Amino acid sequence: MNIKNRLLLLSGLIVAIVIAVVASLNGISKGVPENITYPDIVDTETLMEMINSKEDMVIVDLREPELFSQSRVPSSINIPFEEIPSRYTELPNDKKIIFVCHTGRMGMESGNLLLENGFKQVYNLEGGIAQWTGELEI
Repeated sequence: MNIKNRLLLLSGLIVAIVIAVVASLNGISKGVPENITYPDIVDTETLMEMINSKEDMVIVDLREPELFSQSRVPSSINIPFEEIPSRYTELPNDKKIIFVCHTGRMGMESGNLLLENGFKQVYNLEGGIAQWTGELEI
């Protein structure tokens, strides 16, 4: 790569960095609205305690039906992640809702959707099924 191409590449990178920094600072200066809430996080031990104490809750596994049928957190139901926007109204808003997914990201997104729609007791399994160390139903 000749010097001219290297300078063009370097200047492009600098422009991209400046744009990213300005965008970040712009977001920071606007602040985060105080009324934003996020699902509470539960770990394996806490969720197993909730299951064993027979708490009034619904555990929703967001993974694909094939994975759900292979193994799952005990007492969970399956609503695949892509169906949550059209099916979340099937969930009771007077019970705890705990989301389980692959790694936790889809559970967080689904939890945010429920919270935005008036649900109050929304949880996400920390690290998803990838970090689950409790027993599994098969």
